[in-house]
Amino acid sequence: MSSIVRPEFGESLPTMLGPKWRALGRLPRALIFAAAAVVVIVVAALLLGVGSPTRKVEVAAPVPFQLHYDSDLLQQRLAVGRESLRLESPAGVAAKRSFVVQPALLPAYKGSIQGVLPLRAEEMTRQMSAGDPSYATVAEAPVLLEKQPGYEILYRFSRGGRSFYGRRVILFPADPGARAGVDVTMTAVRGEGALTAPALAQHPPLREAFQSLVVGN
Repeated sequence: MSSIVRPEFGESLPTMLGPKWRALGRLPRALIFAAAAVVVIVVAALLLGVGSPTRKVEVAAPVPFQLHYDSDLLQQRLAVGRESLRLESPAGVAAKRSFVVQPALLPAYKGSIQGVLPLRAEEMTRQMSAGDPSYATVAEAPVLLEKQPGYEILYRFSRGGRSFYGRRVILFPADPGARAGVDVTMTAVRGEGALTAPALAQHPPLREAFQSLVVGN
């Protein structure tokens, strides 16, 4: 059988290595094959994300959204009431965190959604203040997450003699006239890794969940 390698390039690689490969014997050749198989398996696992703690959540109703979170740092718990998703720190973790998503619905409006969101946030602030004497607003401001418009309320509150930080964000699809969105509440115990209320979504484990949040289909 003629070689496909042009004569001026010399012998082909199989021709040169064939005798050396056969001279290795069965055991060395088997070990080389086994090592190659291990490399293939490792590379495939890395590409497929096998063993990764990252989990994806997709919620279809009443308001569709999706996000990713680190299952080593957050665990999914039973949703309460109107909640669509509840994530909490595992048992035994000192720096407790929570990430709760529930639907948000705006009344019919005209013009930009940015003109409606502060009014909705004011209503939310009144409700939280009326239901919790320990509640205190720290700050509030518009937010934009991957072109998705929203509004946030930063606050403090107390539970069981402990002081907490809270960050509540209403977020909507980047569609004109969007009314159905999500209401996200993030909390953490003060003094256990949460230096400020804004830091709740700037550091793990809540950062990944919040920054990967996509509202709508």
